[in-house]
Amino acid sequence: MSQLPLPERRVLSLHTTLGSDPVELKCSTLYYPVSCAKDGLTLVFTHGIASHKEQYDPTIVRLLSHAQTRAIIRDIWVLDFPNHGQTALLNRPVLDARKAAGKAMCTTADIALYLQAFLSTPSLKSSTVVGVAHSGSCTLWVFALTSMPPSLTPFALIMVEPTLMFPSLTPTDPRAIHGAANVRGCLAKRDRWTEREALTRWLVGGKGVWRKWDERVLSGYVKYGFEEVIESELDAGKRKSHVTPTLRKDEESPLYACLSHTVEPESLGRACRAVEEAGRGVHVVWAEFEEFISKTARKEILDAAEHRVVSQRTIKGAGHLVPQEKPDALGEALVEILDEIVHGSGDTKAKM
Repeated sequence: MSQLPLPERRVLSLHTTLGSDPVELKCSTLYYPVSCAKDGLTLVFTHGIASHKEQYDPTIVRLLSHAQTRAIIRDIWVLDFPNHGQTALLNRPVLDARKAAGKAMCTTADIALYLQAFLSTPSLKSSTVVGVAHSGSCTLWVFALTSMPPSLTPFALIMVEPTLMFPSLTPTDPRAIHGAANVRGCLAKRDRWTEREALTRWLVGGKGVWRKWDERVLSGYVKYGFEEVIESELDAGKRKSHVTPTLRKDEESPLYACLSHTVEPESLGRACRAVEEAGRGVHVVWAEFEEFISKTARKEILDAAEHRVVSQRTIKGAGHLVPQEKPDALGEALVEILDEIVHGSGDTKAKM
């Protein structure tokens, strides 16, 4: 196997808004120059709430291990949300200044505009974009698609476990239950450790979701989802510090609220029509275990999408956090979907 392309770390400046205020936000990205194919695809990966761009590293390695897939991809971009991962460190002065001024924190609507600003950059001009979104970032693509010009509409969109919600959502729906629990839980959760080794032991030693994660993804989370904060300088060049998430929990909590992911069914239908008209439509990847999205919720999403979803797949053995738990299986599923997007092969309606 030929050597796989290594990612370049690039930081872009995006002109967007937070609330009604125009701002310039940084966007830390991973850029993979895959091939010289001028008509190849440009993949744009977006992560879920409380994650970071490096979560996709193992999935992308698996994806690019297929020579035939590399041949149809021109390049890959993976980006952080403005207050997540390493991007949060770059934007912290802006984010903290807004808090000090009593202004609203970054919302899902804000992040959708940030995504649209990214898609508008010269780096993506004339690109054949295929979006790959997980969980809450699927909502952001739908929000963005309701306002973006046709020239920015992606050629295709792959949604992994989309947490789309509608105004008719009932309090007993798993999405509502988990959303409310996350809003409360993340405010009460621990957010300080003496060092990263202690953090790792805490993550894998309890009953939390992290013990089910792939070791490579967990390692990346500890490295890129947290920062060392210096408390004081001690004698002999030593210093007192602690490790904390780059996404502050008061910023994280409201992003789980159901209203943050609620779209009108008609908006999802229009978004799916737009992507269908632009190229090869919307594809969905589900988890085998219905931790967050029940069969009823899936049907609601497919109905609202006007049954325009081109293909569906299920990742066996995975819960909602598919990229974290089954990155290799997700990579293989993406290989199949991208082949169908380019070649239109196979019966794609329901590979479950």
